[in-house]
Amino acid sequence: MEEVMRDYGGGIEMAVVCSDLSLLENINALLGDRGVIGIRDEDGVVHYIIDGRQNRGRASAAVTELVSGKAKGNVDEEFLDTCIKSVFREFGLDMSLIGSIILFDAVKALFLSGAKMPVNMKSIYLSAGKSYKMTFSQIERDVRYAVRNSAFSGMRSRNVLQSLVTRTGRRLKFGASE
Repeated sequence: MEEVMRDYGGGIEMAVVCSDLSLLENINALLGDRGVIGIRDEDGVVHYIIDGRQNRGRASAAVTELVSGKAKGNVDEEFLDTCIKSVFREFGLDMSLIGSIILFDAVKALFLSGAKMPVNMKSIYLSAGKSYKMTFSQIERDVRYAVRNSAFSGMRSRNVLQSLVTRTGRRLKFGASE
């Protein structure tokens, strides 16, 4: 049995293929109660279905809430980890090196906090030093070593961090299979 629900006014459609009418009724009830359903595909990208059949204002509010939540840095931590690790693999950053782990933590912290890129790496190195009970120079040396042994060889660590943040942001936006 296939059921297709359409809102011809807004060009929105949802297709569900199943052999159980109760499943379709459950989906319809969820949409009616919550107004929105999020479905994650195999790449980890979440696709939202927003019900605007009865109350267009509620649908508009749901879209605004989803968009503002992403703008504030609200992101699924597990998916964020997957995206960052994927970017690290792409550029050959070895996650067995403490310098790579420090960069990983920095990228993750920037996304979770919604903070801007720091002007220099000092604040990141000081924070990592506290977390890992290491001196500033040890942190700096370990990050430099990790960068030197990756595709970023020869780049300054702040530029590397900026590249990692940018690439991870693209993965988050478009899916881990970019």
